[in-house]
Amino acid sequence: MQGNVAINQTIHALIKGDGLIQSSINSLLRQQSSASMLQRGKQKIRAPQAGQHLSVYKGRGMDFAESRAYMPGDDIRAMDWKVTARTGIPHTKVFQEERERPILIWTDLRPAMFFGTRGRFKSVMAAEIASLLIWKSWLDGDRAGGMIVGADQHIEVRPARSKAKVLQLLQHLADYSQALFHQAGQPSSQSSESLAQSWKRLRRVVSPGSQVYIISDFRGLDNDAEKQLLSVSRHAAITLIRISDPFEKQLPDTQQMKKQRFSLSNGRRFLRLNFANKKVRSQHEELNQQLSKQLVQLANRTKAKLVNISTLDDDNQRIMKLIRGAV
Repeated sequence: MQGNVAINQTIHALIKGDGLIQSSINSLLRQQSSASMLQRGKQKIRAPQAGQHLSVYKGRGMDFAESRAYMPGDDIRAMDWKVTARTGIPHTKVFQEERERPILIWTDLRPAMFFGTRGRFKSVMAAEIASLLIWKSWLDGDRAGGMIVGADQHIEVRPARSKAKVLQLLQHLADYSQALFHQAGQPSSQSSESLAQSWKRLRRVVSPGSQVYIISDFRGLDNDAEKQLLSVSRHAAITLIRISDPFEKQLPDTQQMKKQRFSLSNGRRFLRLNFANKKVRSQHEELNQQLSKQLVQLANRTKAKLVNISTLDDDNQRIMKLIRGAV
């Protein structure tokens, strides 16, 4: 009987596209079993509140690391008066300390993420990666929070250390993912929030010393958005996780595809592309190369790690990419 129930649930999930074109709370709960593979076996101290990570962020601690120019928001008690007097420029001391680390996961679930030609939809991959990081943060004993940006709304959840908060975040991710599925092809009452607008809000939410994960396809990345993220990077460590579909990187290259038009659909609207048109192919490749180069430059400017995830990646592949990215 239990076997039949499990089979029926699996069939029902496949019919709904669970884990392929939309994410349910159950599919995100299942990410807990994979999250332990992301743990890198860091040495932890036993005191539950004393702190569990060797931090290189700006703060107060026992081991002096260096002095740097004072920035608004720095603790006045850490002022390096000797260097300040010598240079004439306010400087503050940077310490290396053991402390807990707030984790904030920004997830892009805007309409452009509701796309996929192979594997999962980008929105599904983004929600599952966010879930992996949320579960890992909980397993590590960190305070996890998140920001989710959707078609015409957003939500913020402040970092906290509790399973109830984990479940709350996962439910929000599932809700936003399913909203994309149900709203696909329907006109929105207003345009989606830009990266610059959302990251400006992120800048105000992030606490100094936080670890911030940005999960997106980064479509719409412009100078204003980069300025906001650069501001975030002054007080937090950033990891950029780019979600992409193979179609976005390279158009199908078979002779059969070149001779015919290729149809794309969101379930309600259709777009036909002519791959035989060299200009179309060239512009497509140039746009992807430009975005890739832009992201590398942004990672360098913000001292961020950059991880590239494909919608074709299976569970093991994406976990290995995250591990190599020191997530």
